[in-house]
Amino acid sequence: MLKSANNVINRLLTKRLNQLHNEGYIYDFALNNDKAILCIQNNCRVAKNSFSVKLIDQVYDQLFNNYKYIHTIETDAGEKGILLLPEIYFHKTVN
Repeated sequence: MLKSANNVINRLLTKRLNQLHNEGYIYDFALNNDKAILCIQNNCRVAKNSFSVKLIDQVYDQLFNNYKYIHTIETDAGEKGILLLPEIYFHKTVN
């Protein structure tokens, strides 16, 4: 029996994301046009100085034929999630 291509594509990326979800990183974050962090689940913007970002891994995305950088985000409110980008995110804090 042949495996479906969908079952094979991005297996490593999916495995890594599932590991992080199992570790409590249940939210998904994205960058908006202004490079601000948004929580996808509630569409809320995360204040610039109220979260920390950690680069976790680099995994090849076979669907888009490029590498994705997996970051974790933890907010001061206790939300933990994932930010998946084609580049490394550099968090700049304002003093």
